[in-house]
Amino acid sequence: MDEIREQHKKMKGKSLKEKFQYFWEYYRVATLIIILAVIFVANLIYTIVTAKDSAFYAILINGYTTMDTETYMEGFEEYAQIDTKQYTATLEANFTIDENSMDSYTAANIQKFAAQVAAKELDAMFAETDTFQKYADNGYLGNLEELLPAETLAAYKDRLLYADLPDDDTEEEVPVGVQVADCAFLQESGAYAGQDEVYFGVIVNSEHADMAAEFLDYIFQES
Repeated sequence: MDEIREQHKKMKGKSLKEKFQYFWEYYRVATLIIILAVIFVANLIYTIVTAKDSAFYAILINGYTTMDTETYMEGFEEYAQIDTKQYTATLEANFTIDENSMDSYTAANIQKFAAQVAAKELDAMFAETDTFQKYADNGYLGNLEELLPAETLAAYKDRLLYADLPDDDTEEEVPVGVQVADCAFLQESGAYAGQDEVYFGVIVNSEHADMAAEFLDYIFQES
């Protein structure tokens, strides 16, 4: 308090310009820190308040495209009649997992993928045959007979990929993927250019399998 009184005495009789120069000299760092802190807190509150729940989240593993996937998913939200005031649909492209090199980027993405599945954030995935088969063998993909409507499964019966899932207590092969290399979305986006076989599957613990069925139909729609 004594220090504050002393500073007030020094400023007594000074012009507005001199007071500003004094303030800027001694208090600019503290002021900038306070301003930045306020901006950070305000942005955090805004993000929390305006955050939407996920209606559907799909990922393209090793699928590279320059397509505006956000705009594409806005089309899906309209197609599936998703309430965009409360929910959002996401398609993540350019997600690299190179298991032959296992660089830091790949390692981080493998961890991210596992964490998203554990948190039940991820609903579906695209991948070329070898990668898709690895994820099926590791128990990440679900039995489409249990996850998709019978009519949807029947519509794609000639495109199904079968596998023996590790956690279903049976050696019987079940459908885990749908061959989609020729779908309108992949043809337009070029995400798997040069690949003759690309599969779409539903994550084993997806909470939005109904939307996965809608999305499967959507990607075959011509734009």
